[in-house]
Amino acid sequence: MIETTKKLIFAEVVLALPMERSFHYAIPEHMVSSLLPGMRVKAPFGSKIAVGYVVRLSDESPVANLKNIIEILDTQPIISDELFYLARWISAQYACSLGEALSAIVPSNLRKPKRELKDVAPTAHMPHIVPRPHTLTPAQEAVTAPVLESIAAHNHKVFLLHGVTSSGKTEVYLRCIEANLKMGRSAIFLLPEISLTPQFIGIVQKRFPGVVGVWHSQLTATQRYRTWEEARQGRIKIMLGARSAVFAPFVRPGLIIIDEEHEPTYKQEHKPSYQTREVAIARAASCGATVILGSATPSLESYQWALDGRFQLLEMRERVDSRLMPPVRLIELRHLTRQSKILSSEMIEALTRVLARREQAIIFLNRRGFAPSIICHNCGKVWQCPRCAVSLVYHREPEGLRCHYCGWNQEWPGICPQCNSGNVAIFGVGTQKVEQEIKRMFPQGRILRLDRDTTSRKGVYEKAYDEFKNENVDILVGTQMIAKGFDFPRVTLVGVIDADTALYLPDFRSAERTFQLITQVAGRSGRSNLGGEVIVQTHHRDHYALVAAQKHDYPEFFSKEIAFRRQMNYPPFVRLVNITLRGRNEQKVTETAAAIVAELTRWKQSNAASLEILGPSPAAHSKIKNLFRWQILLKGEIATLLAAIATIKNYPFRGGVLPAIDVDPQTTI
Repeated sequence: MIETTKKLIFAEVVLALPMERSFHYAIPEHMVSSLLPGMRVKAPFGSKIAVGYVVRLSDESPVANLKNIIEILDTQPIISDELFYLARWISAQYACSLGEALSAIVPSNLRKPKRELKDVAPTAHMPHIVPRPHTLTPAQEAVTAPVLESIAAHNHKVFLLHGVTSSGKTEVYLRCIEANLKMGRSAIFLLPEISLTPQFIGIVQKRFPGVVGVWHSQLTATQRYRTWEEARQGRIKIMLGARSAVFAPFVRPGLIIIDEEHEPTYKQEHKPSYQTREVAIARAASCGATVILGSATPSLESYQWALDGRFQLLEMRERVDSRLMPPVRLIELRHLTRQSKILSSEMIEALTRVLARREQAIIFLNRRGFAPSIICHNCGKVWQCPRCAVSLVYHREPEGLRCHYCGWNQEWPGICPQCNSGNVAIFGVGTQKVEQEIKRMFPQGRILRLDRDTTSRKGVYEKAYDEFKNENVDILVGTQMIAKGFDFPRVTLVGVIDADTALYLPDFRSAERTFQLITQVAGRSGRSNLGGEVIVQTHHRDHYALVAAQKHDYPEFFSKEIAFRRQMNYPPFVRLVNITLRGRNEQKVTETAAAIVAELTRWKQSNAASLEILGPSPAAHSKIKNLFRWQILLKGEIATLLAAIATIKNYPFRGGVLPAIDVDPQTTI
């Protein structure tokens, strides 16, 4: 008897929708020989056409009268078994569907260009490596050795590389990548914001010419597809990018590096709200890869886990060539003089010295705009966004009031619409006002401002970077985008206008964020034999975060902050889930929040679960884009939290109320 092969004429497809199920479709006859699992397809879904991901093919279907697949979007599977595994892990850990997880892995605009790309076989030869520029220091050798051992053994191991600013972490990364390439394995190198690190990209591309791919949001659809394909085919061996580069389509990568691992940008804000560090560790575990987490100011979770033995701690406590860390002075803001209401006399004197010696300075304030609030002195009216529960920010260029959350803008009012008084004033300081003040105080200086307002156009950041690098700028004023990626020998002064902008925010990470930001921006100073200094203006010079930053003392900060976290039962001693409910009808949002808490409380009692429920309460920003927002915070072990989330996902949300579930939130604001 001759056995005939059954035709696989049905496809199981998942869609990028919040639905915990798959859908079955019939495969048209002309597509049967072309369709494979791991491809994307267009298929009818209700009255619309949706993009789906083929999970498996079969010769029978549990459903009758199936609709046909409309189009196959890929010529070859673009989702490997490894990436399917990772998508299932993300779906389980971050309360999203498999389709939503796959949509995070595969770029939405990944489209084959009309012009055909040649399919090149994977390259097996060793890529060219430029000779090393210098030998490693003893400290670099000490931290590199265990990583190289792990790479050689194809072990899955996680290293936390804690090195002070300018300690030479970059060279350690490059040596490890080199060893990994010699083992015939690819590497993923993650940076917080790839568009803000042109200097770093150049270093890696120069060291490994021809095999470095760069992955960021500004790529065109054709560039994105070409980079993806070159990585999949093996022509690219190193993928350099922001958080989504962790999904590079390499076959069993051998090394994943996360530089500045503490940065909040590694947490995806929108669903699926994954934490890149955890995704990288999960991917590395599935393919026997080594992970390096690098930072001068590690997250408290990573450092605690290193102390507990989950990660191996590697430390570099001194700068290269034994250069001294720059001295940091904490200056009380209340002591400002008549000379300036923004710059202390110490800051003015330091800037004067910098300009006299033809050196460079970086002046930092993490608040853009000209002034953060506008008020009528006569009746007390404060200008707020009509769509958000936040104050409007006054901008001088272009002049007007602007909301930094929804983009609402209006002209400068001139007179108060509430009392017709012309006594309208602005309060507070933003980067535009700092720039204006420095230009007033130092008209001879060449001053440049760098923030989101000035870098909205493509290429502006790179141009500003080159201007500063070529010493065509004396003083650079900016927000947190200048706190990293700037490594210039003639920067001998870093000034922090106000260290308190985030210090007392209603968020459990506020002290940690302040310490990290001040330490990182201070690290831009004194990177050459010229030396350097740091001046930090504050109202709270005795706060432990600032005292520790002044001494460049991470262990001291950690010891105090970890005691606070333990006492208040916050990470790393517990996991968090932040549930945000939003809708246009405030009463329905409030009622739904109360109902969700009641549902969670019943579940907790019936299961005798160890679960702490905080709320419901209005969110810190209680209305954004005309949507009222309430939140509920859960504390517990991850298994308990995921089980609790399952009850919420089945709740019948009505009245236009939408839930957002954030596992391991970076902020509770």
